[in-house]
Amino acid sequence: MYFQLVLGHLWGDYLLQSKWMALNKTNNWKICLLHSCLYSLSICVFLWKFSPLFFLLIVLTHFPIDFWSVGQKWLDIIHGRNFIEENRNNQAFKEIRISFAIIVYTVVDNTFHLTLMWLILENMNL
Repeated sequence: MYFQLVLGHLWGDYLLQSKWMALNKTNNWKICLLHSCLYSLSICVFLWKFSPLFFLLIVLTHFPIDFWSVGQKWLDIIHGRNFIEENRNNQAFKEIRISFAIIVYTVVDNTFHLTLMWLILENMNL
């Protein structure tokens, strides 16, 4: 079941998310909601769970993480890598530092999404 969860997550967050969605979901709640619904549908398809409650819970947990960039807020709290600060920095290997900061952000974002879905799956009788 967890392998299917990860596949649904990868499809929903990367393969079904257009550049337009990715660039605008933090500025426009309608675009973020569209992305969250497509994402949630992908999760439901890969898990073969079509419960309206499950779908809604995935939307309601995915939306705030993306709309408010919770991963970046977490990194700010723990003083983690920040790709905006790395971009302002003119030290050696700037491009590598920016790239690594983006990877760290992506891992944090994915960890939040997967953890919340795992909690939902563990606590729902579907």
